[in-house]
Amino acid sequence: MALTIVGCWYRRDVVDAVVQPESDGRRARRERNRIAVVDAMFELLTEGGLPPSVDDIAERAQVSVSSIFRYFDNLDDLQRQTIDRYFERFAPLFEIPGTGVDLDDRIAALVDARLTLYEAIAPIARLARVRANDHPLIAATLAETRRLQSDQLQSHFAPDLVGLTRAEADDRVDCVDALTAFEAWDLLQGTHRRSRPRVRRAWFTGLRAVLTPT
Repeated sequence: MALTIVGCWYRRDVVDAVVQPESDGRRARRERNRIAVVDAMFELLTEGGLPPSVDDIAERAQVSVSSIFRYFDNLDDLQRQTIDRYFERFAPLFEIPGTGVDLDDRIAALVDARLTLYEAIAPIARLARVRANDHPLIAATLAETRRLQSDQLQSHFAPDLVGLTRAEADDRVDCVDALTAFEAWDLLQGTHRRSRPRVRRAWFTGLRAVLTPT
């Protein structure tokens, strides 16, 4: 079917061939800018520790302030998408490598993995915990992450839980979970200014005490 534009006749397939690349280009540019805004948000959080202003985000992403509100519903939406994106980006760091040949190996693997994870995600993890108070989707993401980390501990230390009752095993895993939680790391590293080696030593000592058979 022909298409009339400004009194002229054009073949629809020719018009589509011209319009479609332009439309695809706009979508690709919009997506690049949207990702740049999310990246800028994360970088500024990492540098400053507090949610940055929209002007700072726009300057870092090299877009206009008005563009940000075309890409996102509001700042809450930007923060939520930033949290989602960076939990996905750092997903490999949530893994605990191997099970080791003995308890000390398993403790070292867990402690090193958790320390590396928390150092990488600290700014976004703090923001997520603040926003979870009034954002159900973020709260649900945090709850699921915590559940998965607890399940990890059950699997990782399974050889050390053999022979215990279900209640005894759960108690030990709960202690390990609390001792190595992000909040525990944030207290030691942030509030008490403990170095990584000192946190590592304290956690290793504590986990060995919890998990060593009595």
